[in-house]
Amino acid sequence: MEITEHPSRFIWTFGNHENIPMYRRIGKVSTGGVQGNALWLKDWHNWYDSGECADRMADLGLNLLHCRCYTGMGWEYEKEDFPRVQAFAERCRKRGITVLAYVQYATLYHEIMRRELPHVEEWAALDYNGKPYDYNGQYWRWMPCPNRPGFVEYIRKVLKIIIESGSFDGVMFDNMVDFPCFCPDCRKKLIARIEKKNWDFLYPEFVSMPPAENIPPELMDPVAIELARMRHESIHDAFMSFRQTIKSIDPDAIVTGNFPMLPRRSCFVYGSNLASALAPTLDFTLGQSASNPGLDGTNSVVSQVYAYKLAHALHTNVVPLVDSDAGGPAGSGTAKSNPVYIAQLCESLFNNSIPVDRIVMKPKRGGALDEAVIEKRRPILKRIKEIAQKYEAILDLPEYAPVGLLFSDDSVGLSTASSEAFLRCQESLLRAHVPYRLVFARENFIDVEEMNKCATLILPGARCLSDSVIEAIKSYKGELVLAGEENGGNDENYCQRAELPFEDIAARRVEITPHDVSKAIYYKFQIFFEKDNYADLFPTEVKIETDTVAHAVFKQDPQGRIPGVLISAVTHISGGRITLPEKFRTGEYEFVSIEGTQPAEFQGDTVEVPAFDGMIMLCAKK
Repeated sequence: MEITEHPSRFIWTFGNHENIPMYRRIGKVSTGGVQGNALWLKDWHNWYDSGECADRMADLGLNLLHCRCYTGMGWEYEKEDFPRVQAFAERCRKRGITVLAYVQYATLYHEIMRRELPHVEEWAALDYNGKPYDYNGQYWRWMPCPNRPGFVEYIRKVLKIIIESGSFDGVMFDNMVDFPCFCPDCRKKLIARIEKKNWDFLYPEFVSMPPAENIPPELMDPVAIELARMRHESIHDAFMSFRQTIKSIDPDAIVTGNFPMLPRRSCFVYGSNLASALAPTLDFTLGQSASNPGLDGTNSVVSQVYAYKLAHALHTNVVPLVDSDAGGPAGSGTAKSNPVYIAQLCESLFNNSIPVDRIVMKPKRGGALDEAVIEKRRPILKRIKEIAQKYEAILDLPEYAPVGLLFSDDSVGLSTASSEAFLRCQESLLRAHVPYRLVFARENFIDVEEMNKCATLILPGARCLSDSVIEAIKSYKGELVLAGEENGGNDENYCQRAELPFEDIAARRVEITPHDVSKAIYYKFQIFFEKDNYADLFPTEVKIETDTVAHAVFKQDPQGRIPGVLISAVTHISGGRITLPEKFRTGEYEFVSIEGTQPAEFQGDTVEVPAFDGMIMLCAKK
């Protein structure tokens, strides 16, 4: 599949992926930066469906989008719009634009659906008091429950109609999330799961479902743990059935979907959008997290990099949609004055992902595109395309990352202390420019192949590890580093072991820098960095010395050489130095930026990095 094999060939956009009733009902700025109560909404909507709009997108090099299709109002209502949607999709595809049908998962517009489905309340997720959950305060939208009979099957019928139409290249699911539900169907499923445990301290048929708002920082309640894992399993099964429906009709159809691809405890205990459970149901993931790249003061860098690291650990790609529904300011400026915009595009390019510009297609008041913004962004988008094409072979390579950081789903999900220790370790490595990868572990699984690629493996206060994961780590031949406390002190269910399992083996011990991670929460991922010595603690042969605000990606070819060092930053960077020993080089190099190219002159093993805005690459010459 071209998108997953060569994501850098694409630039993603959208500006109108909801239908008019959705925009009208919300009555405010919503997805695509569209003002829902605008008197000019219909005129904008009609223009966006036009061939002229498709021409503008193609002219800007925007060649991938998702378009409105099913928004959760019931197919009998939404099918009236379907011919117009098909016509728009076909106009785009004729111009070389790949089109995915937008399908809303986490919404039941009950005010409309009741006419078609009078029993729609039987599909709703229920809170602890038995009332339907609304969607983030929008009382006219209920959250569905994947365990309630009929809902999943209904979505499958809608998907069948969409794919059999032949008008789309695939499907984009929005809001792959499952709120904690306390309906009778969820209770039955939980009881069946607990019965298999054969616990001797309760009767499963009388078990109480733990309320979501009382989840403690350190989750040791066995019933609450099983409930969380049951919900991961339920939403995984629902989306796997959607995937099977789509692929059975069109094996080449693209299946992707939106959930925050970030390593956060809230995804485990509340949102049920656990990356390791959902990623296998998709060809690649989207990751809307509202963590717009930028700076907060001088010590907090908001970045998409955390999402890329986790996606690579799960052997998938992620396309972060991080511009707050394109509702924020479109911005302006050239390459010299708009490093945030450039960095956002290039972070994606450097991490085997798809650059995204949704704001360029955002309407101004009155329903016209902002031509001034378009003309300022046009040369940047063109240059991004040129770089992607010329250096595709380098961009497609995996990372040089000899340092591994364990990402234990169980530790991060069950323990706030472990979650914060992991976040702090990752931030220290990022800001020190240590080339690292995440090594994924969950219950009885650890990615041994990735672990064995590392010369060093760091355990970041990972409290909850299974026996089999511990045994695999003990057999690891590289340098083991114990950061923080309590590594493996409990099993995967947070049951305490009699002894700490790594105390009797050779391992280096390091402190974890106490960065402030209080804002690394749901739909926000912001860490305030304190200067530390991780660059000295984890030296590597290939390295970069530059401002902590910058982020570096080292690309490695099959012969172990480094043909590219790719650097992005959300602000102006005055320069730096790259160490690249002779044995890692492939020949002569040059620096590549948005502005152009210039020679790279090595002095021994090092080369000075010139000042840059947004991005610069040290690349082997063609």
